[in-house]
Amino acid sequence: MLFPENVNDVRKIILEARETGKGLVPVSSGPPHIHGGSANPDAETVCFSRMDRIIKIDRRSRYCRIEPGVTFGDLIPKLAESGMRLNMPFLPRANKSVAASVLEREGVLVPKYQYDYPDPLLTVEAVFGTGDIMHTGSASGPGPVEENRSDMVLPWGPATIDYYRLFTAAQGTMGFLTWATMKTEVKPSLGSLFFILSDELKPLTELANDICRNRVPDEIIILDRASFTDAFADSAAEEEALSGAPEWIMLCRVCGFDRYPEERVSIYEGYVEDACARFGLTCEKQPSFLPFPAEKAEKMLMDCDRREVYWKERRGVRKELLMLAPPSKTPDIVSAARAEIPGAEIIVQPQVQGRAFRIEIGVYGDGSEGYAKDTDDLFLNAAKKLMPLGAYFDRPYGRLPELVYPEPVSLEVIRKLKGIFDPDHILNPGKLCF
Repeated sequence: MLFPENVNDVRKIILEARETGKGLVPVSSGPPHIHGGSANPDAETVCFSRMDRIIKIDRRSRYCRIEPGVTFGDLIPKLAESGMRLNMPFLPRANKSVAASVLEREGVLVPKYQYDYPDPLLTVEAVFGTGDIMHTGSASGPGPVEENRSDMVLPWGPATIDYYRLFTAAQGTMGFLTWATMKTEVKPSLGSLFFILSDELKPLTELANDICRNRVPDEIIILDRASFTDAFADSAAEEEALSGAPEWIMLCRVCGFDRYPEERVSIYEGYVEDACARFGLTCEKQPSFLPFPAEKAEKMLMDCDRREVYWKERRGVRKELLMLAPPSKTPDIVSAARAEIPGAEIIVQPQVQGRAFRIEIGVYGDGSEGYAKDTDDLFLNAAKKLMPLGAYFDRPYGRLPELVYPEPVSLEVIRKLKGIFDPDHILNPGKLCF
């Protein structure tokens, strides 16, 4: 395992690998590595854990610049000190790399601040498989980056190509990122969390589509009963109490900021209550089945999972099938997924101001080689059934690339790009369609 400490170390590692022909695979997060993108028996691991500087936090322009070894456990409290927060995934583990999370396009909790699927990623510094160092977007100005007077928050370019998109969901096959600039948001001064309950998913997706289009909620997520229990229960007694919960639970939080926070929250609360009434739903602030104060759930929504056992490890080794879906087709896709994948636990997250929903399907097993192979086969067969229903697999792990890259013309273009940026195919060889 190799441990670079700066961009020049990364460049040296890549140039040496070009000479020897040895493959390289990047890792920046601590275990568990659920999706397997950073596992490659044909490559040497490049661990970015020592590149863990928080380079800059700028509250006025609402961004931070970090190295890939910075974790959610590191960054969340530092941003809070500056009155800011991340638009982050649901309850990420404390040792998860923030940069890796945005590169993987993990679902975020606040869709009204998300304008494109790579958000909140802005500019990056990366080293291609050629050994060339590149700064994207407004960080690409002439001269050393330290002398660049730009705030480095414009992601597009240089020129007419959005190079930063080459690195997202690429599993390290196009280049190794050495720092990233990310959007941050102002930390609310007041919040109000609703629990919206239903035994059917469709009313909740219709409600989420409505209130997200009107930019009402901050954090919003829909969990099935099993996922909610895994995430929030801390004891057998709490698990038992949550067994009486409805099948689907939406968490919807509205917020107020420095100016008139009470008035803002009151207006948004009224909108959520009116919208729930239109869809035949009720919203509660302390449901009767909840065995702990609602404030616990609200606090956890704004933080990472700092518990000794990560919530996705409570029932064994987890594997996940991930997809995007149109809001109108999400209930049918989820229903079909449950029919195809026994024991599936499901999370649904509105994304990009509600224009699509990210669906996360999790299953548990013993972690054996047979379990991994059987699950990959199961997910591939399920994906073949879900794709005609409208599922889009933008984060293809395991065997999904067999399904995602079938069209020969597009595949040829993608492989030509790979040949330009990694001509020796040393970066995570064999992953995706390479």
